[in-house]
This record gives sequence, structure tokens and C-alpha cells, in this order.
Amino acid sequence: MVKITVGGIVFNGESSLPEGMLRAWLEQIYKIGDEIIIVEGATKALTHYWDGDAAWATPNGSSTDNTVQIIREFPDPENKIKLIESDGFWDGKTEMTNEWSKHMTGDYIWVISTDEFYFEEDVKKILNLLNTQIPDQVDFYANHFWGDFGHCIDEFTGASWGNDTPWERIFRHVRGAKWARHEPPWYLHPDGLLTNQKRLITRDQTLNLGIKMNHYAFVSEKQINFKQRFYKNESYGPLWNEWKKNHNIPLIKGATTVKYEEDHPKVIQEIING
Repeated sequence: MVKITVGGIVFNGESSLPEGMLRAWLEQIYKIGDEIIIVEGATKALTHYWDGDAAWATPNGSSTDNTVQIIREFPDPENKIKLIESDGFWDGKTEMTNEWSKHMTGDYIWVISTDEFYFEEDVKKILNLLNTQIPDQVDFYANHFWGDFGHCIDEFTGASWGNDTPWERIFRHVRGAKWARHEPPWYLHPDGLLTNQKRLITRDQTLNLGIKMNHYAFVSEKQINFKQRFYKNESYGPLWNEWKKNHNIPLIKGATTVKYEEDHPKVIQEIING
């Protein structure tokens, strides 16, 4: 059986995510990963493009809410979780993700952001793919939620935003591999080739198996406010307000939402039900 390392980065997750989502994320990844590496802290991108607003961090670049405490106090009977805290500001998210490669011992790194969730039955399918096909990378389509838990942008509506590039999330790890960039994630093997230039399970192949990622990135106003400030994108707030009045308006790159009437992963349904 292949060994899975789950990699996550987080900054002010408690205060910027819907209530309970950070804990739900921990519950999810604890079931998925053989080891879990979480890199915490704010970014000040010094050597490349802008990658975050650090003005609301502590002087040493850490979260100002209870994010670190929530992670530290999460039950870890199998000793899976390694929390790497900031020692000063990170030089962008790429530096944060390269911390995973320094510490991981898994055969695969599965990148799961704090607003990304999978159905448990899909996780089983994915693990089967990894064990039987030994791919170098696995990509997905996503239900890209906007406005609330009942509306999303999927692969058939608004493909210009949310699914315009594959959601690259699982990468085979070899010694010496490193991240060339975070968004979209480029994982570079020592031979100089990206994983997506090798043996790839595409987003269409996973979709044909009924597998999709659920991306709850814009379901609360807290998330909108965080992303507007973090990415210095002043369009999020006005779009949020206009969409609340009219769910049919075009969003980023002209994408529009559709009503989502399917199930949610169990941990998300628990948040919805309160």
C-alpha cells in the first residue's frame, strides 16, 4: 500500500473560514493521510509575484486567531500531525509548500486546502488508483461553490473560472522533488520534468469515475473579505453583494452559478445542519 502525506497550509483559518470548517478539514485529512504536514503562517513574497497581505499577522508572521490552538488540540492518537509554525514571514506560498517536501516520508503528497473536501467513497476510489496504477499526478474537476452551500460553478457552467485549469492535487514524491510554484501547483522532479509531463490521471478520467473535489472557497462573507484583502482583489466584495441580489449575474471571467441540489461530504453537511 502506498503511503499518503497530506499537505496543507493555513493562516487565520479559524476566523476566515465558515464556523467549524477548520476542524472539519482536520477530521477529513486525518482519515486520508498516513502523515499530515501543516505549514502555518503569513506570507511576504520577496522573490516573486505578490502572494499575500501580511498586515494582519503577528509580528513574527503567525495567525492572530485560534488556528494554531485548534490544530494543536486536535486529537492525534496515531501521531500523524506535524505542525510547522512560522519563524518570521514565509516568502510566499511556494516556500510554505516546499516545507512539505523537506519533512514528508510518503509516496504521494495529496495537497488539500482548508476549504477543499472529498466524499469518503471517492477517497477510496482515489487510493485504489494510486495503488494499482502508480501515477505521477492525479487531477480533478471541482464543484466551485459561491455565495452559499447551495450554489456552485461546475465543469459545465463557467469553465472559464474554477475549472479553467485542472485541479492538480496529488503528486508522486521522489527524493529531491520540489515545488516550482504553488498556484497552479508545479511539482518538479530531479530529472527536471513536472509530474504532469509524466504518467497523469486527468480530470476527465477522475470525472468518469464519478470523482470530484468540492471547493467551498466562497460560501461565506468572511471568506470573501479574507480573499479580497489577501489577494488585493477589490472585485470580490461588490460581486458578493450583487450576487446576493441576483444569482444569475456573471462572476469572475463571466462564470455563473447553478443551484446545487446534491449531497455534501458528511463533515460539511454537519456544518450546514449546525
